[in-house]
Amino acid sequence: MLLSGSEAYRPPVPTGFQESRSALQERRLRLLLAGRSGTGKSATGNTILQRKHFLSRLAATAVTSACATGSCRWASWDVEVLDTPDLFSPEVAQADPGFEERGRCYLLSAPGPHAVLLVTQLGRFTSQDVRAWRGVKALFGAGIAARAVVVFTRREDLEGGSLQQYVRDTDNRALRELVAECGGRCCAFDNRVADGEQEAQVRELMGLVEELVRDHGGAPYTNDVYRLAQTLGGLSPEERLRRVAERLAARPPTWPRAGLWWWPKPPLGIRYKLGLAALLGSLFMLYLLCRRWPEAVTA
Repeated sequence: MLLSGSEAYRPPVPTGFQESRSALQERRLRLLLAGRSGTGKSATGNTILQRKHFLSRLAATAVTSACATGSCRWASWDVEVLDTPDLFSPEVAQADPGFEERGRCYLLSAPGPHAVLLVTQLGRFTSQDVRAWRGVKALFGAGIAARAVVVFTRREDLEGGSLQQYVRDTDNRALRELVAECGGRCCAFDNRVADGEQEAQVRELMGLVEELVRDHGGAPYTNDVYRLAQTLGGLSPEERLRRVAERLAARPPTWPRAGLWWWPKPPLGIRYKLGLAALLGSLFMLYLLCRRWPEAVTA
């Protein structure tokens, strides 16, 4: 059963102390909600916490504007959940030019998440979801895929069917590739069901998370930014945020700069047709050159 806990933000502990105890010993799990706006990240966080903690409602624009944390007790684990605003689209460079919110995301999830929950809607996986996933890897590094679990909302749309069969049989190749990249780890939530059914959904998710924890020896995901955050424990919150934001800003840009047109990779069928057209065009030019070659020699 889930029990409520404190939502107060605890600053990252110093590196030496953290390394002296594994996550298995401290029995703490950090879960980070990611994905494009409108997929139900906040509602999914509330389902995990088993209470309405994050603001979640139907709206034409994004509801979550800043990172927020919540905590609960699951079995023997202290679980911390981090909800995020739109940090993963190509437009984040304009919305967060100083990297403050992305830096806050790092500090709130330091020393690193044990799992990233990539939230998407069942039957509504679009190019925006693909770009959001690329944004997740741009922010945390490609290695984050080894810690990702795909969480589908609107489980009710399965109408009792199998999620695994849905993923296997879908004609959405990008979705199949995403689930494969995340090691096949996926589950589905209906965020409107009664408490008892919600607990069963969370149990399925936590089984996947615990498997991730075992596979990585209890250690959270880390990278250069998280390692930097761990060394700043004695500084003020403002100074820690400034240092982390500076590190993020110093990274080579992954998304195109503002004002440049971003063109997603076309589907495989279109790429094949474009390649075939290019090949035929090259052969035609070669044919013309071969026809003109004898005339050039006799002249």
